[in-house]
Amino acid sequence: MICFLNAHIFNNHLLPVNDFTPHLKNNFELIWPSIFLLVCFALLVFIKITSFTKVIKIIQASFNIQAWQQLQREDYNPYKFYSVILAILFGLNVSFLIYKLNTIYKLILVESSHLLQFLAIFCIIFTIIFAKIIANKLLILFTGTKSAIHQYSYYSFIINQTFGLFIFPFIILAEFSKINTLFFLSAAIIIIAVSVLLKWFRGVVFSIVEERIGILQTFTYLCTLELLPVLVLTKLIVETF
Repeated sequence: MICFLNAHIFNNHLLPVNDFTPHLKNNFELIWPSIFLLVCFALLVFIKITSFTKVIKIIQASFNIQAWQQLQREDYNPYKFYSVILAILFGLNVSFLIYKLNTIYKLILVESSHLLQFLAIFCIIFTIIFAKIIANKLLILFTGTKSAIHQYSYYSFIINQTFGLFIFPFIILAEFSKINTLFFLSAAIIIIAVSVLLKWFRGVVFSIVEERIGILQTFTYLCTLELLPVLVLTKLIVETF
């Protein structure tokens, strides 16, 4: 019996024993993404319970001009609690989406922990959003095109809230599904691209059709404040980190 208890696990086995010492398992599952997604889901549940009808109006206003005009007549306030939560969820979901892409293609902060990568991307996303808000305020001050910029800013805000909800299921699937992660990440990227095109289309309508602003000014605004900062900042971050 004593000999049996002290026998090595590979005795009487065809596999040769090369090392008799135990080895620690260094691989571990990340816990924080599950906690992060659970918090996001809890926020969605809270919004559904407290402000479901208002969220539905925001989603409808993203695709229907009559619903958008109705929302304006109701004095839509982007600083309402449910609206702020939706905006935060958009930033969190986009940040997590970029983080997942960064873990695959290893663009920035490769040597840093996964949590630090996500936090850095989150800070970058909200810095871009804050910078765009300041730029819009300055543009209104110097050009006097308050109505068009306000309409476009509010519509962009609503689009972000809506499509932030749309990409959330794909982020969950990308994290937990056994199917290729890139399939769900690609779907989320397509959704984000559609939201950008929809914002630009409505921006052209607001500027050219409703406010009678020239095509050149509209094109310059969209490229300067929507596309150029993102491209420049992305290039700077990739080259720096």
